[in-house]
Amino acid sequence: MRIFNHKEKTTLNSSSIVTIGNFDGIHLGHRALIENVVTEANSKGLISGLVTFDPHPQEVINPKEPISRINTNLHQIHLFEKLGLDEVHIIPFTKELSRMPPNDFAIKFLINRFNLKKLIIGYDFRFGKYRSGNLKLLEVLSKKYNFYVEEFAPIKKKGQIVSSTLIRKLINELNFKQIPDYLGREFSLFGRVVYGEKRGQKLGFPTANITPEITLAIKNGVYVSKIILAEKIYFGITNIGKKPTFGKNSINIETWIFDFEDNIYGKNLEVIPLFKLRSEKKFSSIKELKKQIDLDTITARNFLKEQKIL
Repeated sequence: MRIFNHKEKTTLNSSSIVTIGNFDGIHLGHRALIENVVTEANSKGLISGLVTFDPHPQEVINPKEPISRINTNLHQIHLFEKLGLDEVHIIPFTKELSRMPPNDFAIKFLINRFNLKKLIIGYDFRFGKYRSGNLKLLEVLSKKYNFYVEEFAPIKKKGQIVSSTLIRKLINELNFKQIPDYLGREFSLFGRVVYGEKRGQKLGFPTANITPEITLAIKNGVYVSKIILAEKIYFGITNIGKKPTFGKNSINIETWIFDFEDNIYGKNLEVIPLFKLRSEKKFSSIKELKKQIDLDTITARNFLKEQKIL
């Protein structure tokens, strides 16, 4: 899969079937749409392409109310690749872009960017200034520029339309068992392990650290977690938060993997929260923190045994 930024163009010789959207979560609805693009493109010998945005448009339009994200950026790219897309085009979203007339938007980011044979959009996709661009406008442009346009119907599960909003709600409610019904997989946090300050190691609990660099949908706190590393499954405890005991402000995902000592810096790690142990807390001393981690460990192992996971 090739990744392009807004300044790069693919060669226009290859005809493409393309979709466009935010695709936060890549839930069952997103997946069905993308699989439709990939399947049709492959059957006709065309390129399958996807256009998305970073940051999420809501974060630019309403910066005081940043949207909580289901996926890290790295996870989103990882999932796109697994779905078999040939190209992903990431458009940096700005205030100027939010003010662009929808006609100009479609020409710049779709028609002039691809040798477009077909555009498939989600049922709720809107674009351009005041989100005034819609299927009707695209149908007018399709006749002028000679491509097909199709609106993909919503996917329903248990009588509800599958949406990122619904999944965020379930994450906020810590309803981890129900999320796969709509997400199509377990909710997880995915990223590359980076070097931390090694405080966990000094405390006797060496941790693997992921920096999400986004506002997460999941609440800060300490969780029992399942961990996937190089296709192997482990279990442990994950702290999501700002490390208030040490005066930190940026969100970090810090996981202690039970019975594991390998060096995994630079490797991709997937953390699946199973159960919230407690909220994030500022401790008065390192000794008090270590005592709480010992207690969390006992509680986590008991939970895994009770659930017959370990």
